[in-house]
Amino acid sequence: MKRVVSLLLSAALLLGLLSACRKTSPDDSLVQDHTARELADVALPASGYDGEGGDLEYLTATEDGTQEVQRDEGLTVYFNQEVLTVYLENAYNIQSAELPWEDAVVLRATGASAFEIAILRMEDDSAAVRAVTAFMSYIFSRQGDFAGYAPDQADMVANGGLMQKGPYAGLFICPDPDKAQAAVEAALDGKPLPGQPGGDEPVTDVKELRDLLVSWAGMEGADLEKLDDGDVEALTTYTKGVYGLAPDLWQECAIARGTGNSAFEVAVVHVTDPDMYHDVSDPLDGYLDAREAAFDFDGAEEQAVLLHQALTVYSEPYVVLLACQDAEEAAWVFTNATGTGGYSYDGRHPIWGEEDSDHPGRTKFIQPNKDDMSLYDTSAIRSAWENGDPLELSRDDRRIYNEAEKVLKKVIKDGMSDYEKEAALYEWVVNSVDYDWTHQNVMVKTPRESFTPYGGLVNHTAVCLGYATTFQLLCDLAGVECITVVGAAFSSQEDHGWNMVRLNGEWYCVDVTWDANVREQIGRGRPEDWGYFNVTSDHMADTDHQWDYANTPEATAGDQGKG
Repeated sequence: MKRVVSLLLSAALLLGLLSACRKTSPDDSLVQDHTARELADVALPASGYDGEGGDLEYLTATEDGTQEVQRDEGLTVYFNQEVLTVYLENAYNIQSAELPWEDAVVLRATGASAFEIAILRMEDDSAAVRAVTAFMSYIFSRQGDFAGYAPDQADMVANGGLMQKGPYAGLFICPDPDKAQAAVEAALDGKPLPGQPGGDEPVTDVKELRDLLVSWAGMEGADLEKLDDGDVEALTTYTKGVYGLAPDLWQECAIARGTGNSAFEVAVVHVTDPDMYHDVSDPLDGYLDAREAAFDFDGAEEQAVLLHQALTVYSEPYVVLLACQDAEEAAWVFTNATGTGGYSYDGRHPIWGEEDSDHPGRTKFIQPNKDDMSLYDTSAIRSAWENGDPLELSRDDRRIYNEAEKVLKKVIKDGMSDYEKEAALYEWVVNSVDYDWTHQNVMVKTPRESFTPYGGLVNHTAVCLGYATTFQLLCDLAGVECITVVGAAFSSQEDHGWNMVRLNGEWYCVDVTWDANVREQIGRGRPEDWGYFNVTSDHMADTDHQWDYANTPEATAGDQGKG
């Protein structure tokens, strides 16, 4: 749920980032002067923004300090120094008193879109480095805002780009972050964009791309074994026998791997059919898992860590295996060189937070407490329901009662089993309650009603706790045993709430929020589209849910409540 920007990043990580940026950028001393607005206007057309997912806000300031708001269809422009300053401080934790900036523009989508571009001109290069550190922290926390709720947006955040060039700092959370960044850097360099006349042409040869990764990783001159079309038989034997890739899955491939006790390995695979990239990436992930285990067994801890952090990324039409230092930054280098506009990957290790020693295979639960997760007291409503007399209820409770009564009359039929009642209520909530996306907007305070059954039943808008308490109240009134679990997501970085129901003596987990989010994204909320209805506790743990494992019922039945 709502984030607090407080992650401290190591100096090594920052130095790695800046090293990566400078490998492909000219001397910062030659940076051309531009206003933040000029650079933002260059970045937006290259960003892949399609206008969907929410209106666009443009936060900037005028040179003379005048303030005004201009609204057009789908666009609101705030010429307001105060609004801009508040956003920089609250979203990025860039406090103007401690980290002075001279010029800034933020382009951000509202609603269910994570799209965001920020260009800052700081007072000097050192301040720009610190601004990039703040952006890195923001990317991590912003990803948590959308993880589970809008996975495609969470992926876009995770693949976001960063730039530091002279006194300028840039953040690019967009469909094509590399192209947006390249457009800004080209403007600062005073040269054409990649792929345009006079600019750098994209690299497409797999051997050149492999050698680029070797060079970037500092492995030139190391004892490496290289496989490519210079020996097709050896290449095919290795890809099939070691990676498990059938020859018809790839068109071209180039590999470089360390010898002896070195775990270094990069492989660039040009996939035959982009729709089948998982057929290539999954075996490569399996290879990395087996290779990691082998190094663990041999006691080569440093190499095992390198393999543990290794990635298999997809950047159409390539699948790239990266067992090297700073694998994510290597992926950025790759997409910059190819002009493919970004990459995606599935994590090899479902637990990326601290593992709970008492519950192996599960992330340690620590309640984030970023939101008020106290439960709305529905005792008066339940009592009135039992007595059939709502006259003494408060105004808000009476409205909740009336709306709940309408739902129950509509979806509950005589003779229904508890399972049928639960499914009918779940379907109603999935299809009738929209997520309150103000919760992902640092500039807007989410109303407390969205955390309660009032949000779900009266306003038909809620955040996770509102979904969960709405579902529980409906189950309570329908006679289905149900509890609300106040837990976390995003490796205990974000507050989250869901439910458990008991049918025929067995507990089952349900997360109506995330299934409702899927409905919002794909336009339908049919039972066959549900991914969190009557699932096991292990399924919840494997899909980024954390909770008080010791004091919460364990759901183990795999029949989804059907008996």
